[in-house]
Amino acid sequence: MRKITTAITAAALVFSMMAAAVPAAAVTGYDSAYAGESAFVNIVGGQTQNFQVFFANTGTTSWVKGTGTQVDLAACLEDKVTCNAQDASEATWNSGWLSAVRYASTSQTTTPPGSLGTFSYNILAPVGIAAGIYHFNGDVVLASTGEKIHPEGYFQDANTGVSAGAATITSLTPTTGSNAGGTTITIAGSGIICNPTFPVVSFGGTNGVVTSCGATALTVTSPAHAVGSVTVTVTNPGAGASNGLTYVFADTSRPSFVSFTVSKSLITAQFSEPVCRAAAFVNTDWSVQNVSNPALDTVTGDSIPACNAARDNAVTSAILTLTTPMPNGAFVETTLMAQPSTGTNNPNIVDVAGNAASAPQSRQATATAPETTPPTLASASGAVGTSTMTLTFSEPVQCLGTWSPAANVTLTDFNSATTDPTVTGYGTTACGNSATTATASFKLALSSALPADRQYTVTVNCNSATTPYDITDVVGNPLACPATVIFVTGAGDFTPPTIVDARMANNLGSSDFVEVGDSFSLTFSEAMNGCTTGVAPICSMEAQDQDGTSLQGANRLQCGGNVSCSWNTALTTVTVSVTTALVTPPLGCTGGGTTAGMQIPFNITAVNGINDTAGNPPNVLGSSDRLVDFE
Repeated sequence: MRKITTAITAAALVFSMMAAAVPAAAVTGYDSAYAGESAFVNIVGGQTQNFQVFFANTGTTSWVKGTGTQVDLAACLEDKVTCNAQDASEATWNSGWLSAVRYASTSQTTTPPGSLGTFSYNILAPVGIAAGIYHFNGDVVLASTGEKIHPEGYFQDANTGVSAGAATITSLTPTTGSNAGGTTITIAGSGIICNPTFPVVSFGGTNGVVTSCGATALTVTSPAHAVGSVTVTVTNPGAGASNGLTYVFADTSRPSFVSFTVSKSLITAQFSEPVCRAAAFVNTDWSVQNVSNPALDTVTGDSIPACNAARDNAVTSAILTLTTPMPNGAFVETTLMAQPSTGTNNPNIVDVAGNAASAPQSRQATATAPETTPPTLASASGAVGTSTMTLTFSEPVQCLGTWSPAANVTLTDFNSATTDPTVTGYGTTACGNSATTATASFKLALSSALPADRQYTVTVNCNSATTPYDITDVVGNPLACPATVIFVTGAGDFTPPTIVDARMANNLGSSDFVEVGDSFSLTFSEAMNGCTTGVAPICSMEAQDQDGTSLQGANRLQCGGNVSCSWNTALTTVTVSVTTALVTPPLGCTGGGTTAGMQIPFNITAVNGINDTAGNPPNVLGSSDRLVDFE
């Protein structure tokens, strides 16, 4: 018997537990409570198997074997009421029982009140036994009189060859839960078999924990799982898996503020997972107090970046700046505040799934003296054929005063007296000018493309060697100037990129790619130039659908024209969105036609102006995936 709730219906409860109204203790000084059992068994003729069942002594009298207080596990009839009687179907299964009507006494010599008593007995399946499920019903009785001390209707089953069929499941409630697991789910269906063990419920290969079971429904606790959709199946004991239903593991957990360090006017805060800003910094996001000398300090800003479209720029560490430096040794409490609009969290700071940070959350730390190690120039890098170079430092730096890259960064060629590229200014990433905008690397724009197989000395000069320093780390330690590093360009890159993934991102109004807001994405095999406009260079795409209708020539998809082109941070994926409803000419015609836009799916036939960082155009026809469809 599974005294765990196997009953979804009243009928199932009656079957597994004798009666809904359980009598009180029947013998003065004696009482018991069912506490568990071994699994039901599969058995063949001539085989012996063991059953165990556990009852707690909840009375006031110890159960002592061989005395007048001995208790036994008595055999009962199928009505689960008539005990000290043998069911005819059990007569030939007796294997060392106490008698024909008693299975066993306690394994323990003494079972005092509050302890568990173990009843262990064997069954022997008769040779030639018919296939079926055989019930062994029992109850705890006072050995000397046969009186039941607390009727409970215990039973265990032996299966001699009845095959369990596969279950059929019809619904999951709910169909979505946390990726952390722990969601209670009810699975409805038919043909669910709960004996000899509970069914296995698989969530995409990871099993949940079944907590109750009945023929038409069971409940299960979901496991932890990666975010995404999985197939849920129920597998009966000894049977195949059921049909599958879809369950979604969603990222529903909120990020939390877990710790911080403080040095003078800078706090470095750590989060439980990457976060970004869904809304601009406000002074109610943070509260900082010097507990040693109670006073509130003002946080003037933090370095949590504004969320981009993909939210792949989130960070786990951020710098907060204070108005008043904290003295060394001060005991400081920093609190991520809840916003009045929600009262229980901070929607300005979110994780990559958009979950607002849990708030308010307070953490404590002792202020330490600032570190004194100066930053260094670690490396310079740049791809052959590009006119961009990246400087990387040993830690985030800020560029202050009048320092500018065009005036203070030079390249000296080891190999040749030919004209070298010069630094003309910042590239796509600039050096920050405060502790909260400091960065460990930034890009510089060059006057010409980097040639292959060249070695340069990169020199970074500062405008001054006294305060205010031009380049420092976040706590003010200056970069030792001039700083130099050797930079060797690689061999020339002549390998064209390819399209490795093409898919529709959004489709509105019709099955065609035509309406404003329709969009698709292309993912390339390497970083591209990130072209987004129709001028210098003109970046565009051409396409053709299955009927031969094409977008080319004057009707091509032109970034910054009839479509917008936006890139992810890695510059590997571009999303192309219709900004002006598309009109394509009929097949075989040119000029302004009236046929609707491309039917989905359609092929990308050409990509213009969108090249890799070495200037190589994509090999479109040799790409592994250039068919834009729904995936």
